[in-house]
Amino acid sequence: MIDFKRLAAIMLLAVSFSAMANVSFKFKANTIDNGALKNTMERQISAVLSAVNATAPGGAIDYTGIDIEEGARVRLDALFSNVPFSVDKQLNISACLHDMQGYQVRGINVTMKPQDASYDQSLNRQLTVSLNRSGVITGVRLAMESQEDMDKIMQGGRTVEDLRRRREILKFVEDFRCFYNEKNLEALRAIFSDDAIIITGSVMKQRKLADGGIQVRQVRHTVQNKEQYMSNLARCFRNNRWINLGFDRISVAAHGSKENIYGVTLHQSWRSSTYNDDGWLFLLWDFNDEEHPQILVRTWQEDQAAAAEGVFSHHDFFFP
Repeated sequence: MIDFKRLAAIMLLAVSFSAMANVSFKFKANTIDNGALKNTMERQISAVLSAVNATAPGGAIDYTGIDIEEGARVRLDALFSNVPFSVDKQLNISACLHDMQGYQVRGINVTMKPQDASYDQSLNRQLTVSLNRSGVITGVRLAMESQEDMDKIMQGGRTVEDLRRRREILKFVEDFRCFYNEKNLEALRAIFSDDAIIITGSVMKQRKLADGGIQVRQVRHTVQNKEQYMSNLARCFRNNRWINLGFDRISVAAHGSKENIYGVTLHQSWRSSTYNDDGWLFLLWDFNDEEHPQILVRTWQEDQAAAAEGVFSHHDFFFP
């Protein structure tokens, strides 16, 4: 015998879910002039947001009809697999921002839907979507949670070009954290210069002294080239079930005498299944190749060392 009440409830749920999945995106007026490109990007963003909302936790996002780069698809799949989420609003409106590779949209509100009871991060986050100059989606990422940090980065811009580069750096900071969380070695390899100077550090395990139980804290710093760093990072990725990086207190400074060189300083919280630390990260960026900016220098200092010695900056490195 057919249970009509149960069947009706299932149909109502399906209709409600379908309506929730239908997400629309529109650009704010007067933020993009190219009408045809505007329409293309609005369709693409609407489609990818709708695809996310149509996917149940543990399911696979259906990219049919969505013009999205393979790398962006893989990264969005990893992001959704790690902690599923849904877009809050059926109609989303945001400005069209111009960056070095194309366009960017920020401020799309989402709700995280963790399937693990140990998740203790904020449930209310925002997405950013990046597109190239043809309107193809090149990235979908979770934005940094600190609006204060983002505002501080952008306020330092002196020209339109400088603002675009600062926005690109902001996009990198958001990507950089995700690359580690996703254990995306190739993405990290691509952004480091072949001649990069890399200073890493690790906090040695504390131990008790027999005479009084005093804790001893040792920090080991190592200078590595790119290949050494990538080899060690690959081993780190293999040895950790999960990695979670947190960034805050971010600042950006343009080099005073070298055009297109920027220093980024941020506080990093490293959490993983085998090791935890907190310290200051400094990154020196080269934007002379605007299509492929690269990191020339990466340094890390443990909190106490940074307080005693001062955090690295672009003034500590000579450019002929």
